[in-house]
Amino acid sequence: MKRIHIPINISFLVILVSVLILAIMQGGSISNALLGKSGIEGNQVQQIAFIILTLFILIVATLHPDKLYLSAYSSMTLGLIVTISSFYNMFIGINGLNGIQLLIGVILIISGSLLFKHTKLSKLDKKIVYDGIKNYK
Repeated sequence: MKRIHIPINISFLVILVSVLILAIMQGGSISNALLGKSGIEGNQVQQIAFIILTLFILIVATLHPDKLYLSAYSSMTLGLIVTISSFYNMFIGINGLNGIQLLIGVILIISGSLLFKHTKLSKLDKKIVYDGIKNYK
């Protein structure tokens, strides 16, 4: 019988909610650019690309749980990009939701590292796999 692992589920949920919040925030920037109210900057393009990539990876990880480590790597990368661009926006004086983006970036990095930590194989699991491969020959 399968077992529910609460820390993995909580980390995955936090990553999903954070990515959706970022997608909503960047969606406003895209709609403003399409309506001609303002332009879109390079760091926003990177964020949008990694948000889309992370959403695809979250869908793949939902359908194939053995690929969960991809979600951890993608969320940590997205968190790093969001953190760096919010620092950049603060220093060049762009007003907006930089504080919230900085917080979400840190949350993504922490959630990704916790997700990765809980998806590692234990020494007993590694031994079982090693013995299984050894006995297969």
